[in-house]
Amino acid sequence: MSQRVVFTFDQNSLDTLNAVKKNGDFGSLGTAVRESLTLSEVLQGQAAQGFNEVVVRNPKTGQEKTLIIPSLQRVAGASA
Repeated sequence: MSQRVVFTFDQNSLDTLNAVKKNGDFGSLGTAVRESLTLSEVLQGQAAQGFNEVVVRNPKTGQEKTLIIPSLQRVAGASA
């Protein structure tokens, strides 16, 4: 069963959502929100198992960066 949800965004948040839609090549704002929620859910599941850093790698250069996401640290800390 699907439900309709209405969000009210300030201009900065709406601009961010539009950028996510454009940069992610999503067909609609709703798809951008759904994909973002799915990503958040996956990351929270990993944080619940104690993982609280995300490592991204550029396959062309091999360069890696570690992303620290504060909300994941809280979830990981709560499960410790």
